[in-house]
Amino acid sequence: MTPAKLFQAVLYPLTSSAVLVPLIVFWLLTSFAAWGGLLGLFLLAFVLMATVRFLMMVLEARARGREPETPGIEFFSLFGDGWNLFPAALIVLSALLIDVTGDNFGIVGATVVSVIVCVAFPASLAVLAITRSPLQSINPVAIARLIARCGGTLWIAVAFGQVAGWLAFLSNELPSLLASFVQMYLYFAYFSLLGSLIEPYNLFEEVGIPAPLEKDDAEISGDLEKHRVGVLGHAYGFISRDNREGGFRHILGEIDRDPDPVQAWAWYFGKMLDWENQQHALFFAQHYIRDALQHGDDIVALKVIMRCRLIDERFKPAREDMPAAIEAAERQGNTELAAVLNRM
Repeated sequence: MTPAKLFQAVLYPLTSSAVLVPLIVFWLLTSFAAWGGLLGLFLLAFVLMATVRFLMMVLEARARGREPETPGIEFFSLFGDGWNLFPAALIVLSALLIDVTGDNFGIVGATVVSVIVCVAFPASLAVLAITRSPLQSINPVAIARLIARCGGTLWIAVAFGQVAGWLAFLSNELPSLLASFVQMYLYFAYFSLLGSLIEPYNLFEEVGIPAPLEKDDAEISGDLEKHRVGVLGHAYGFISRDNREGGFRHILGEIDRDPDPVQAWAWYFGKMLDWENQQHALFFAQHYIRDALQHGDDIVALKVIMRCRLIDERFKPAREDMPAAIEAAERQGNTELAAVLNRM
């Protein structure tokens, strides 16, 4: 990484509105919570939870060379994806490990463990962003493989982490509001830098990180259901704020990565039909129908069309999909539906 790109990555939280706005919001919320007594502590817990989640989104987005999605109310939820909260657990585990080592082996042992933690921590975060698996993020084999793959640049994150920690300590001499902003920014800069460091290696396209231990069918099904619930909740945050396009883009991207996309289409469509406003499901159905037609699944496409017409008789597939939908209806002998679509 060139010095110019290094500074660009460190300053990214201040130069990208997609990150700067959430940074300011989280800073203001944490500052407000600090003055709120017992109720403030309760608020602080939810704000920190949302902050950690968004930091992982920043890391992942920068590692993919993209802009992170705008955080929504779902980031403050206790439910949904839990993997993006694991950095908090990593910090606690690291502190406990250093403390226990110091008690048993003195300052030398604590120093050695501190150095190991400083080197392994950015690699652990990178593994977590790539695999979304907390177990893999503490897997020594996965961490070692990532260090071997990116070790030439990860040292920059290690060095920056030490500098950021020193600057955060010095910032305590500043007025409390300014100190908290500096500290918040340093967290964002660290995650942005780490993502930018691993981005050139295209780790999301590789299979270099060992897969977790195999699970039985029930565990896999339960994990998949939990993941889809989290995806849908995240998308609902966009849709409820009049950003249907952003919500659908998030779901469609996850369907592409789903191990069973056919079932995923049906699952998301069925869940949307349970929403109070079913119009969102009808718009989603147009994407569903297009995918089914493109894969030659006439029966699924026609079933979705007829299901949507029961909700709103004016429903029709997207304009560019109408000819294919009519042909599918004719192939399946549903001349009545073909005639209706021809008249629309």
